[in-house]
Amino acid sequence: MRLDDNQVTRFMFHPRPELRDYSPSGISTLTQCDGAAVGGYLHTNQESDTVVVFFHGNGETASDYDSIAPLFDSCGVSFWVVDYRGYGRSTGKPSFSSMFEDAETLVADVPRIAAAAGTEFTKVILMGRSIGSASAIHVVSSGCATLAGLVLDSPYADGLALIRRLGGPQLARADLPGFEDNIDKISRCTLPTLIIHGTDDQIIPVTDAEALFEACPSRDRRIIKIHGAGHNNLLAVGYSEYYTELKEFFAHMSD
Repeated sequence: MRLDDNQVTRFMFHPRPELRDYSPSGISTLTQCDGAAVGGYLHTNQESDTVVVFFHGNGETASDYDSIAPLFDSCGVSFWVVDYRGYGRSTGKPSFSSMFEDAETLVADVPRIAAAAGTEFTKVILMGRSIGSASAIHVVSSGCATLAGLVLDSPYADGLALIRRLGGPQLARADLPGFEDNIDKISRCTLPTLIIHGTDDQIIPVTDAEALFEACPSRDRRIIKIHGAGHNNLLAVGYSEYYTELKEFFAHMSD
């Protein structure tokens, strides 16, 4: 069995289209990714040269983040939230391999997206939530030289265990030659890193965040545990702490 088999993807990805006649608050973007078009929305802060490229959770779409975009604006950064294949306005079908390949293509497309929006970004920070942590960590681990930092929201360390918890097949590393999990890839991350996780997360336990923190070799890393927060209410429970930590992290990137 492979990670891209239907038995895996149907548990890990839950694509849904964008609502018909949706009117976005951000700038619509479309990136060509090896036979598919991947959509997103860019929310610009005209006073900032920093953009956060955001990879969302498996049951979300880029348009869901219209209400969250002002948080990033008030933190002093632009915010580009991107979809996966089959999500929102994007074509194709999602899979782990395409998710990783597309993440690299999307990050490489930042200069073109910025120019189309009439701006320029000199600093790129990657941020991944839940399954999106895999996209962010993958690009960082590939050695992309243009990146300034990494933020992980409710990330997983052990993807095979997560697949099992979600009801998927029992996979073992021995069955997946060459497989690298988040815990393996983050060992190549030397960028400033911020990890935020809820202590009561029942989908991805906080121990995953702790494991990633310990495995990350960056000398500039921080883990924040929001007491009482689960997987899908991190902002609702700990908005003030979440906002404060992000703002300080982004300000640190601007120093």
